[in-house]
Amino acid sequence: MKTMKNKFGMSVSTVAVAFLVFLASCSEKSGIDFSASDGKNVENEAASEAYQADADDMSQSVVVSDNSTATGSREGDAGGRGGTKPSGDSRFTCATVTVDFASDNVVATSNTLANPHGFITINFGTTGCTDAKGNIRKGIIKVEFKGKRFVSGSFTKTTFDGYTINGIKIEGTRTVTNTTSSETTPKVTIVVDGGKATWPDGTFATRTANLTRELTIATATWTLSGTASGANRDGKTYQMEITKPLVYKRECGLNSKVFMAVEGTKVLTTDSRQVTIDYGTGTCDKLVTVTINGVAREVEVKGDN
Repeated sequence: MKTMKNKFGMSVSTVAVAFLVFLASCSEKSGIDFSASDGKNVENEAASEAYQADADDMSQSVVVSDNSTATGSREGDAGGRGGTKPSGDSRFTCATVTVDFASDNVVATSNTLANPHGFITINFGTTGCTDAKGNIRKGIIKVEFKGKRFVSGSFTKTTFDGYTINGIKIEGTRTVTNTTSSETTPKVTIVVDGGKATWPDGTFATRTANLTRELTIATATWTLSGTASGANRDGKTYQMEITKPLVYKRECGLNSKVFMAVEGTKVLTTDSRQVTIDYGTGTCDKLVTVTINGVAREVEVKGDN
């Protein structure tokens, strides 16, 4: 879920949050055969992705905002400088953003105008920063970038140092690699390794993922495909597969509390039990079709639940 905020004006994490709302609508209103275990697996997978994607979105936003990631830099390994905060993004209001060319005793010796290589630190401090939506972030997000953005092979690697959002500690490594050199239809792979979200009560969910995201800048649409797996807070393992690429349209989320895919399908499997979610055929609505044990129901996803 990404330069989404910077390019399209909204966070990819909103998508996962919308899915949690969908889950509540399914289990409480539709009468569908959705067990508590199903709910926990779907919720934890979606929540883990939401928090990782939110951090990824912020990482990509600061990379895009800093001109040296596109044009290269003449700066060396000494000192460092203040980074450029993404304009109009309340998540960065009280954060300190710095750009350096050495991190944890690793010097970006390959940093050149042709091949920029450096480190961006997003520091929310120990008291916490509250954004416009009421999310409270603490700790540090570290971003390593290498290669000019939008150039094939360039990548960003995001890690965490005591980072929490709303009291939930986020860990792991998220690597986003460009596979094209297009600024109009960029395509990237997203690999999540060692993803972990730990709640204040000590319970945690783990997640790994291999995803592909393709953007179409002119129409403000993007697709997502790939797989993920992990374990929920009860230690129950699951697998998630996007069986038909999920399609997102910015126009569909402009005036809606719930922003969700408008096309595509995903399957969640645990204990040999499958839940299939079909997002439709491209219409900007709040309807999805959920199939469990061969029984399909159409469900309206409401953002006021």
